[in-house]
Amino acid sequence: MRLRESLNLPQRTISQALLILLTVGGVLLSIYAAREESQQYRALERLRIGEIVDLHFAAVSEHLLERANLAKTVSRFFIPPPLTAPSPLGTFGARALGLAPDLATIGWLPQVDAADAEQVLQSLRASDAPNPTLRSADGLPIDPSKLDRPMFPVVDVEPEHNRFVMGVDAGSFPGRLAAILNARRTHEVTRTRPLRLVQAPASNALLLYAPIFDTRDRFLGVMGFGFKVEELFQTALANAKGPDGTAISVYSHGSEEPLFRLASGIEAQRPTLFERKMDFGQGELKFVYAVPRDLQREGFRRGLWMAGAGIAVTLAAVLFFGFIANRAAVLSDEVASRKSAEDRLKVLIHELNHRVRNVMAVAQAVVRLSFTPGLSLTEIQRTCEGRLQALAKAMSILTASDWKSVSLRSLVSEDILPFAGRIEMEGPDIALRARSAQTFALLFYELATNAAKHGALSVPEGRVTLQWRIDNLGSDPVFHLHWKESGGPVVEAPVRRGFGELLVRRIAPRDMGGKSEVRYEPAGFEYELEAPLRELIDTKSASKTAA
Repeated sequence: MRLRESLNLPQRTISQALLILLTVGGVLLSIYAAREESQQYRALERLRIGEIVDLHFAAVSEHLLERANLAKTVSRFFIPPPLTAPSPLGTFGARALGLAPDLATIGWLPQVDAADAEQVLQSLRASDAPNPTLRSADGLPIDPSKLDRPMFPVVDVEPEHNRFVMGVDAGSFPGRLAAILNARRTHEVTRTRPLRLVQAPASNALLLYAPIFDTRDRFLGVMGFGFKVEELFQTALANAKGPDGTAISVYSHGSEEPLFRLASGIEAQRPTLFERKMDFGQGELKFVYAVPRDLQREGFRRGLWMAGAGIAVTLAAVLFFGFIANRAAVLSDEVASRKSAEDRLKVLIHELNHRVRNVMAVAQAVVRLSFTPGLSLTEIQRTCEGRLQALAKAMSILTASDWKSVSLRSLVSEDILPFAGRIEMEGPDIALRARSAQTFALLFYELATNAAKHGALSVPEGRVTLQWRIDNLGSDPVFHLHWKESGGPVVEAPVRRGFGELLVRRIAPRDMGGKSEVRYEPAGFEYELEAPLRELIDTKSASKTAA
């Protein structure tokens, strides 16, 4: 008794040590899983919200780019009259102003040198301008001869209540002059920074200047389009639905204060921010989405829950294994059980070696016989892969049944055959032995592949009928298979015979101990196979089928 207790003492110590290791390992694994879960949750949630933000930003960008394209398109349809012409916009400005609800004003600003100043004044007087003079930004008259730059006066404007700005030189505003010169240099629509629009009533706006050139690429001036900031971005941001409760701020390049802010009414202490940028009128706009979600806190809570669940499972496992260890029987029959396990392993290895050799032999034959003269290496590779895949699918079905038997109908499926759904089957289902199942898988694959390439399955109206029966039910029943195609193109016997022809004519009948017949009828290809049923299934299955 003491000897047994002395022998059990190290074992108990080892069991206790293993339980301690299991506990520590489970706790550490739970903490690691919690950390990974927290990080993955934050990443996935940010990605999901980012997708919604991207969809909203795409709609906003499309809306703003439509406004820039509107300015470009309208300017291309405008043909500037001579500088002396009164009201050069005519009805064109009023019609263009109605193209967008957030377009506040539109004007024509020609490039005027000192020598042409009198022509502009003549046009202003003829247009009944309220103050037909050339004026600077502060409203004082301009002496064109003292300027070292061309002028860009407003000679016509829409709507009509803004006509008091006619004669004001946009070149006297530094920001506007820079935008106009940039438009002249790049031949593209250019916007200004947000500014106070000189109109009635005054409001913050973005001006888009579209350059206008004559047929000789000579710069004539710009057409100005004024968009009120509030209406422009309010319309753009409402063009699509963003994340719920999101506050959106719009910033211009180099500006710390937002041009526009769409508040959600929900203020979060630690919102999740997303930034998106776009080019609008050769100037960058930045959109900052503040989503009221604290992903750090949410991820921490989710990780905490995961850690608690993992530790609970660990404690349950430790208690269970501790109970098993305490209740384990003495290793009296361990030698016998181990010997039995070794014997079973030897049988299993022997059976596995036998099946692997058979499968390798079949695969080697498929690969070797797929090298048909006249085919390219790509065609050979594709054909060989298809046959090996059909063989592999059949082996998967065999493996699922422990290599005992396979249903004949299960071999006619989309997993093995192309266009299996268009093959009409008729016949009693039988359980094939492993060798027969491999042969039938390759045979059906070759027949279906040939029909898909050259026969009935190559056209939508084609039809394939697969029938089998068992004749002479008695001591030696015979299995009869009939493959018939109809509705396809006219059939011609192949000039070249490759692996498929060899399989249907010789290999399949030989493996089954039967005979085959191949008929290339003009109406459709036909194939018949006869074989003793005992060669396809085992004796027990044959007896059940006969009964």
